[in-house]
Amino acid sequence: MMKMPFFAGRARAGAAPAPLTRRKANNTRLSLLLLFPLLFLALLVGAVAGLDSPVLLLIVSGAIFAMLAFFLVNANILLHLLFVVTFVIQGSALYFFGLRSATWIAVGMAGLFGMRTFMDLVVKSRQQRRGGAPEGRPVTLIMLPFFAYLLCYMVSIVLNRPSAGQLMSALKSNLPVFGVLLSFYWFAWRPATLERLWQSLIWIGVLQLPVVLYQHFFVSTKRDNGFDSVVGTFGGTPLGGGLSSMLVLFVVAVSVYALARWNRGLMSRPLALLVFAIGLAVILLGEVKAAFIWLPLGVFIVLRQRIMKNLFSVIAYGILAVAMLGSIYFVYNALYWGQTLNHSKGLEGKLDAGGGYFFDTHNVNYLTGEISRGASLALWAKDATASIPKRLLGYGPGASKSSSSIGGSGVIARRFAPLNVDATALAVLLWDVGVLGAAAYSLMAVGGVILGWRYMRRGQGSAAQMAIVEASVAVLLIYVSLLIYNRTMLDEPTVQLLYLFCLGSVVQVCRYGQVAATAGPAEAPVPVRPRWRAATPAGAMRWSTHGE
Repeated sequence: MMKMPFFAGRARAGAAPAPLTRRKANNTRLSLLLLFPLLFLALLVGAVAGLDSPVLLLIVSGAIFAMLAFFLVNANILLHLLFVVTFVIQGSALYFFGLRSATWIAVGMAGLFGMRTFMDLVVKSRQQRRGGAPEGRPVTLIMLPFFAYLLCYMVSIVLNRPSAGQLMSALKSNLPVFGVLLSFYWFAWRPATLERLWQSLIWIGVLQLPVVLYQHFFVSTKRDNGFDSVVGTFGGTPLGGGLSSMLVLFVVAVSVYALARWNRGLMSRPLALLVFAIGLAVILLGEVKAAFIWLPLGVFIVLRQRIMKNLFSVIAYGILAVAMLGSIYFVYNALYWGQTLNHSKGLEGKLDAGGGYFFDTHNVNYLTGEISRGASLALWAKDATASIPKRLLGYGPGASKSSSSIGGSGVIARRFAPLNVDATALAVLLWDVGVLGAAAYSLMAVGGVILGWRYMRRGQGSAAQMAIVEASVAVLLIYVSLLIYNRTMLDEPTVQLLYLFCLGSVVQVCRYGQVAATAGPAEAPVPVRPRWRAATPAGAMRWSTHGE
């Protein structure tokens, strides 16, 4: 066995250099090699700063930071950065500073994370000559529709040959965030890391309250229907409104996860109630009618065993649910709906004013271009010019996009102008990738719900894993309804990231959870790919790490 000398002078003459000496020499050479690129980047930032253009300086500095993060930061930290950038920074920059290009920051970070995922996959595949399947449940219900959707997407591009601008706009809006799902599918993440990611969502949800208070009392009062201006840090403009629905969806997800952790003994009751109360306050301050369905649905999923324990529990929780929904209705009616509902005659008129117009297939306004959810689907169904290939595979990605900073309107949007035919995600899917692509995309969320529900029924995971899956299933059920609610699932990074993170959480726990739960505290806190080693006794699985 070779001994490592502690002092270079003690090495025998003619002996090979010590490993420590070689390592220091390599580090010195690497430092010298990195010195010149870093000096060049510093000079570049200084030159751009001298142009006195804050926007250009922000773009160049962001690009440099992203490149450094791509090579120097492991996937775990990069995903945390993606959360902060997407859920906090880009929306705040758009709302408070008017930086319309801020969305590109989130898209760029998502693209970098996807590239990092592919790079890690290639490196690990080359290093690991012998592979093995993880000891977990198959996740075909999610991944098969995902790859089918990608196939329909590519075939639609080949058949329709959209313009370069339309294609770039579609690719930028649809695909970058899918790297999150692939990372959770290809690599096993430490359970503690996945739990920290979910806990970071709670902190982001709590952060929304002071922002929403400011927007509600100081911004929304300056315009009619000002409740649309209450968007938290998720993006929009003070005058035009924005992602208020995503704000409510996010705090519902956070509240549901807090209840799931309390139900599993991972969070104290006062803390869980505090998080839930903050989420309820945000919901009351930002008017979103779907909260009447989303919140009780999520609560029932995570507390179903307590609720269905006996008749007394059913009655008690039913009374609490009625009181909670009644409170939401009372506040919404007092702050937002009073005049509209009071001027409506009869029950039918009040229901229509309260949201029934969503499903009116004849609700079309040619002056403003607005159409209802039902009308957006009716336009596709009544399209007399569509051939069978167009019905099955659509008119190409981006065909229904009404406006874009890159390629302008799509071919379908121009045909039906000035109507916004992309009112819902389902309408966009039907126009762009046809029935086959829409079915594949929809089945991803449905498959996630089914797969997660089966995992919940087996009850084989740890308490933390069960809480994550329960919250994910509740959120995925909400996303199924979001397909006909608006189009944000296909063009907003904030909506896509939460969706694919929940979908990836189900994939991760079902595919790797049983192995990871028994791996013990020695496992690495970063994503890993499973492999079999010949030296492993009794065929037990070991794990190799990357990105430490």
